[in-house]
Amino acid sequence: MNVKRSLTDKRKRFAAEYLVDSNATAAAKRAGYSERTAHEIGRQLLLDPEVAALVAQKQQTVAEKLGITAERVLRERARLAFYDPRNLRDKEGRVLQLHELDEDTARAVIEYDDTGLGRKIKLASKDRSLLALERHLGLYAEEGGGEVGGLNIHIHL
Repeated sequence: MNVKRSLTDKRKRFAAEYLVDSNATAAAKRAGYSERTAHEIGRQLLLDPEVAALVAQKQQTVAEKLGITAERVLRERARLAFYDPRNLRDKEGRVLQLHELDEDTARAVIEYDDTGLGRKIKLASKDRSLLALERHLGLYAEEGGGEVGGLNIHIHL
């Protein structure tokens, strides 16, 4: 006989707390579970179908409120993966100010410091975004245990 447990207030609180930082142990502690058992309880709660469904529902609600869609995330990853650092300078070689950058290059800027002695510009790593896009497109062959295998690209000449 499959007994369906109802979501207790404590389990609902765990789901809400999990959204804060995606840390099951910390969420269990904040939801009122014992410090000593929070790690194991948090793991078990994430595996519980009812709790997992509530977390997924809450994540979807937050994503909708913020306008986060798969398309938007992929568009941003593509911007970070394909920005051209040559767009940091104008035709005369002068480093552009932040407000002068094109949209894609501006979004790739992590740090911009204009001290008067020169501009310090730190750009996002292209590697992580390229890897995320490669995985999304299925360019990596998955091998046992979810480890990433070699590129699965075929070039016909």
